[in-house]
Amino acid sequence: MRDFEDYCWRGLITPEIEHIYSPYLRDRGVGEAPALLVIHPATPVAGHWTAAAAQLVAQARERGVPVVHSLPPGATPIAALAPREAEPVSPRPCESAFFSSDLERVLTRAGARSLVICGAPTSGAVRASAVEGKSFGYRVALAEETVGDVASMLHRLALFDIAHKYGDVMSADELLQQDNFKASNDR
Repeated sequence: MRDFEDYCWRGLITPEIEHIYSPYLRDRGVGEAPALLVIHPATPVAGHWTAAAAQLVAQARERGVPVVHSLPPGATPIAALAPREAEPVSPRPCESAFFSSDLERVLTRAGARSLVICGAPTSGAVRASAVEGKSFGYRVALAEETVGDVASMLHRLALFDIAHKYGDVMSADELLQQDNFKASNDR
């Protein structure tokens, strides 16, 4: 696995900020019994993140990891990430996929004890859902290539914030190599 600070925010942080945030350094990974939360944006967010997110969704389905979709009212799911008939869709009336939604019940029914997040925007719904996911006791992980934002700086700063406080940020390859990114036998 790459160095903790060797991700997309590398060019934004100074040695002083790196020193301030050094207590947050830790081993990263996917927790036990994960579910994949696909956060569909309210408005289109351009970028290459959708192809990587689609690959992550395909891998989750192949490995038997529950896939749950979070969709703002009236929004159309991104075609490459569209829910399958058996996959739950949790309406998202605000930024966090948890707040004022049934997501916690859906995850409990799926037997999830950890959460992998993909989608957009990184600085809005993805970050808010990572914060709430941690608050609900889930170990949160995400791959930097599978999330996107309207501006590169917002994306990078949000990932820095998530990595240092709320979840484990890694590359898609690193995430897919995690032993826990598969269906749990005790669900």
